[in-house]
Amino acid sequence: MNETRSTSHGNPALVTFNSQGKPLQWNSLGDQVMGGQSDGKLVSSAEGVGLFQGTVRLDNGGGFASVKADLPAPVDASKWTGIELLAQGDGKTYKIGLRNSTDRRNIVYQHAFTPDTQDWSRIRLPFSDFIPTWRGKTVTDVDPLDLKHLASVSLFVSGRQVGEFQLKMQDWVLF
Repeated sequence: MNETRSTSHGNPALVTFNSQGKPLQWNSLGDQVMGGQSDGKLVSSAEGVGLFQGTVRLDNGGGFASVKADLPAPVDASKWTGIELLAQGDGKTYKIGLRNSTDRRNIVYQHAFTPDTQDWSRIRLPFSDFIPTWRGKTVTDVDPLDLKHLASVSLFVSGRQVGEFQLKMQDWVLF
């Protein structure tokens, strides 16, 4: 199992945003792949807050922004029920994505959430509720998410939610 940082609750962190530790390398994967002009990036702070921000534009068939990070080694999350994080948003709906591969062309299992805009929200995303998708569309003829081999994580703002976006997050921990 990948070595994960333990939180104050004793649960391992799948993703940490402390820039003084070993944060993941997040790569932007916006709608430019299809001619769009949306952009997004994720930056980590020394205080342990991740900030996913950018702008969603509909120009040239666009309408989404995302970031993806490969885990240093596959994580076995089969002993756990899901992912929990604290988040503060801007009224938009976001999705966390999990893959069993580091190849962005593979199926991504997504779970949507809309955090509070004023206060930090505790978000709990059960693995059983992650939906398999391919290029934003739900697929049904695939194997379930293999919790013994989580290889990469993603964050999305999609659904043509036009304009600037900003999502603040603290570590994603397994529960």
